[in-house]
Amino acid sequence: MDNNTREQIDLIIQKTKELDAVYREAAHKSGVSDGEVAVWSVLLNGNAAYSQQDIAELLFLPKQTVNSLITRMTHKGYLTLEHTPGTRNRKIIQLTETGRHFGEKQVRWIFESEKKAMEDTNPSEIAACISMLNKYIERFKKEIEQKDSSEGDIVTK
Repeated sequence: MDNNTREQIDLIIQKTKELDAVYREAAHKSGVSDGEVAVWSVLLNGNAAYSQQDIAELLFLPKQTVNSLITRMTHKGYLTLEHTPGTRNRKIIQLTETGRHFGEKQVRWIFESEKKAMEDTNPSEIAACISMLNKYIERFKKEIEQKDSSEGDIVTK
């Protein structure tokens, strides 16, 4: 791998981590964890009923992490879990009135800030960034999947 390729990879990773840091700072200003901001994003901006499994898949988070976040938010009185009839253990997450008020007052501004930042960005740059990231992720996943554990010192479970 040439130095330019390595520098590009490092820059993508660095910028991703910088964006994560911006979200952590916004979460801190809102008085919630960055994980909770992600859940608030789904619940306040989504148009569907979501289970913990749905949120885990949307956010690419482990189910246990989502379970911990939902449990914490439920204990704060922001959410309720409603059993879905006809399923064994699927529960739909519902915002309580307290939760909706808190989310709108304390967290919504983050999503409005995201929207403003996106609206202030050239649409062709956005499309190019999304396209590049999609291709990079798919190619990287393919490389990871193709890696034969016998080729090196890869630890298997």
